Amino acid sequence: MGTVLVMNKAIIVALVGATVLAGGCGTVLREVERLAVQPSPSVGTPTSVTSSPARAPGAADLARAAQAALGAVPGSTLTSIEAEEHGHVWEVEVVSQDGTEHQMDVRDGKVVSGPTPEDDDARDKAERSKLLSAAKLDYARAAAKITAAVPEGRITELSLDTERGRTVWEADVRTPDGTKHEVAVDAVTGEITRNNGTRT
Repeated sequence: MGTVLVMNKAIIVALVGATVLAGGCGTVLREVERLAVQPSPSVGTPTSVTSSPARAPGAADLARAAQAALGAVPGSTLTSIEAEEHGHVWEVEVVSQDGTEHQMDVRDGKVVSGPTPEDDDARDKAERSKLLSAAKLDYARAAAKITAAVPEGRITELSLDTERGRTVWEADVRTPDGTKHEVAVDAVTGEITRNNGTRT
């Protein structure tokens, strides 16, 4: 606002000077009156920078990030996805058909880093392939089960793992009241096996 007033004053002074040189004092007064009552175009209407709310933390969509990662490694299966930078970036791990794990970062539905394949031995690849073959629920169906179990929850981390001999999808879920839920879904039956909420 202060900058606008200074600019208006500078314009008036310039107009006054130019008009005086041209010999039109009456024109000067009329121009000063017009500028005094005419609102500046940038006053009264906030700019897009100040009126647009900042994107809320975690607004990045898990499904979009997952699809971008899967598209980067055709034929792969997602095994882990985690929100970073308040949900603006997702760290994603997918496993290709030969058991190789690929890591990447996704922002706004686009891969911005990677995919980088892990340099694992045949044993690690075999273990991953075994884990994937045991899971009947993919990440999307697991996420749907978790969302149903924690209404209004936002998944910040989801990964395929084993727990007490079961193949499960484990998730961290945040609710608007600040509660963090640790949820586990049986990757074979779809049963919720754990749902612990802690206020943070």
